[in-house]
Amino acid sequence: MNTRLNHQMKKITIPNNSWAYEDFITDEEQKDLLKFCKSLFIHAKENGPGRFFCDQIVSKLNPPEVYFNVRNRIIQTEEFKNYKDDTVFGDFVGFNYESGAIHEHTDKNLDGFVHTRYNLLISFPEIGGQPIYGGKIIDVKEKMLWRCQAGLIEHASTPVKGPKPRINISFGFQIKE
Repeated sequence: MNTRLNHQMKKITIPNNSWAYEDFITDEEQKDLLKFCKSLFIHAKENGPGRFFCDQIVSKLNPPEVYFNVRNRIIQTEEFKNYKDDTVFGDFVGFNYESGAIHEHTDKNLDGFVHTRYNLLISFPEIGGQPIYGGKIIDVKEKMLWRCQAGLIEHASTPVKGPKPRINISFGFQIKE
């Protein structure tokens, strides 16, 4: 399994002691993952106006190899030593269409672990859809992976405006404190 990129991704600092990677995936990986995500929409559940999600995608469905390559790249890049896969939502795909937004919330930690999500933006709207992390709006773009300590920091998103959706693969981990 090839989990390395042939180009350099750029690590950037974001508020609340977190970070993101620009160009975490290639254009080809983005195209393949977008096709996969769109195929999942028939399984998605509505989660508010203009908002849908498909959780536990590994146990319910058959993701393509590119999905596993990207997931392994996250584990290698972040040099995880002591972690568990999130069992509540697992990895999921979120779809936010016109007016779709994520409400402010935190997620459940397991004892001794921090629920951490790595959010990969496959499609990003022209207006709206930005993450709000610890009360601050984060400037993101397609092909960016950003780290969210979902069990510690309140997070949300701004509403999507326009025809282009926000499609996000959220890789879920419980990382030892």
